[in-house]
Amino acid sequence: MKICLPVDQLNGLTSTISPSFRDAPVLMLIDSASHEFLAIDAASGACGATPTQIDAIVCAGGIGRGLFNGLRSRGIRVFSTASASVADALAELAAGSLEEVSDVACCGEGHHDHGAAHEHADGQGCGCSSSRHNEDSACGCGHH
Repeated sequence: MKICLPVDQLNGLTSTISPSFRDAPVLMLIDSASHEFLAIDAASGACGATPTQIDAIVCAGGIGRGLFNGLRSRGIRVFSTASASVADALAELAAGSLEEVSDVACCGEGHHDHGAAHEHADGQGCGCSSSRHNEDSACGCGHH
């Protein structure tokens, strides 16, 4: 299974999971069977950096509704963890003890800090705080 985790710094399995998906400087893409991993630079925004060829995302904090809906529409599962490290989160996932996120309210973090240009048609922001807008967004919200 290919899993994406937002991390503060890439340190292999000891990497610390970032408390905010959208603010994570690095996305770690890891194969759960082989534990082979690579880093994806997310300094310009995790929403646009999120790979589409993954099976799941494991995050410790909120995740934007636009990203969540885009992932779910592609069959990508989203899990929530309270673990601090990638190794612990992967162990929980393998044991089946992580909660799968079934719905996200608003930004997933309970706030809006978007300018008017970043509002979706329904008046809700996607939660990624990106100022880039194009129709080829990996998040699926269609505004980056």
